[in-house]
Amino acid sequence: METNETGTTGWRLRPTEDGIQISDSILWLDARFTGDLSFLSSAHCLTGRTEARVITTEETVRLLGINHIKLNALVCPYNQVIALGQLKMELLPSGAALGGASLYVETRQGTLLYAPQLQAHKTGITRTMQLKSADTLILGARTPYPAQHHPSRKKEKDRLLQAVQAYIARGDYPVILCEPFAVAQELCKLFAGADIPLAVSKSIYRINKVYEQYGSELGGYSLLHRKLREKKLVLLPLEKPSVRANSGRPLPEGPLFCVEESVVQNTHPDLMRPVNERFIISSSCDGRDLKSIIQTVEPREVYFTGPYAKQYELELASSKIPVQALFPSHLPVLF
Repeated sequence: METNETGTTGWRLRPTEDGIQISDSILWLDARFTGDLSFLSSAHCLTGRTEARVITTEETVRLLGINHIKLNALVCPYNQVIALGQLKMELLPSGAALGGASLYVETRQGTLLYAPQLQAHKTGITRTMQLKSADTLILGARTPYPAQHHPSRKKEKDRLLQAVQAYIARGDYPVILCEPFAVAQELCKLFAGADIPLAVSKSIYRINKVYEQYGSELGGYSLLHRKLREKKLVLLPLEKPSVRANSGRPLPEGPLFCVEESVVQNTHPDLMRPVNERFIISSSCDGRDLKSIIQTVEPREVYFTGPYAKQYELELASSKIPVQALFPSHLPVLF
């Protein structure tokens, strides 16, 4: 593990291969195997078991339960201040998915906002993003900092809907692959509003039901069966070909649409078939949105964590606020 600590505002942060530790406390950020308490920001970031006692939202616990991931969880609602020793903490909606949260921490030394995944645009299916001013801001660099920013989400959703309608008019029902925990639910609502018959995979179906239990109105859809007799649009999670091959579930017939997270992403879900159409509807903010978020939070220092942290540090090096990549120094970075 990396042992170097960083911080200029009174916060000492220790990046490790298992999340970030806030030094001089028992609090970790998105760690799986610490014996202390870890904040869990969303169901996205946990794909297997965890030994940590976590603080998270009830919705995240329910979503992880779909995959039989049991948590030793301190469940906390949004906007409720809780105390942990000298730390005062509050969970804020991230806007990125059901149950997704950022963590606001306050001590006598100052304030910190840990926001590894944010969605600044209203999705219509979950609570909108909330921010607070903080001395230290930690953001997630989840996608590359592109020379070309993401297109408008609204325009991409409109373009997707028009493409689907055009294909259906010719008698072709596309197979759409997308991020399953947030984007899939937006698309369900989009197609339901256009009265397009839709069948979704078992995993997305289960996630949808949790969304609906917490008040999200997704419209009509059905569970995809192996022998799909009716002509319907099909919605599946976007996975690597190797993952799908190992699952033993080939993709259904039909034109392939990929809904990508980034303009530089170029997924090939089926190596034997071409992707007919690509769309950029990300579950989180791009570089332009994150720059606006930094201006809103007005921090004294900014850290980026994630695979593209170093690239964001370089791109924003000319800003008046100190920007630094936060990762164990012995691990390679993508840029």
